[in-house]
Amino acid sequence: MLIGNFTAENTLKKVTISDINYTLSPSMGTPNLYFKNINNFATSNFDENNKIENSLEFETSSEDEIDYSTPILYNNCANPITLCYVNSNIKENYTLTDTISNLSYDGSLLKACNVTLNSISCKLSFVITITNNLDKTYTCPVTLTMPLSTESSTIYDGSLTLNDVTNYNFIKT
Repeated sequence: MLIGNFTAENTLKKVTISDINYTLSPSMGTPNLYFKNINNFATSNFDENNKIENSLEFETSSEDEIDYSTPILYNNCANPITLCYVNSNIKENYTLTDTISNLSYDGSLLKACNVTLNSISCKLSFVITITNNLDKTYTCPVTLTMPLSTESSTIYDGSLTLNDVTNYNFIKT
């Protein structure tokens, strides 16, 4: 069991992500949202079985070790919610006219295929609902714009690092 000063008020009973909506959908490709195993978070791998269609309900646990490949959270909020956005099928059967010695499946390939950032831009929203062990429910709407550029770089450069400060407020319902 996890050790700490945890009460029924400050521990999770249920966590759900729902009302997934693409408020700005890309004109090229198909936007998808996936649950992501935190152990594979920095990789480009994603599991089709973890695709979120309409909503995702997390299991909660107070065990010492949990299986991060499934949507499960420690009931004391000790692990993060990890999601992955994938825009699939942006271009199919495309022939590159340039001779490229090294083919990298990153933003530089998008540039070589003449894919504009505007055509793949996306904004998605969803609601996180948390119920504690006193059956008090809190919700928080989240809106995310998929980062494609910063002041100094774009995904055309092959990678993009974005540091963002967020302040989401949960409202008791």
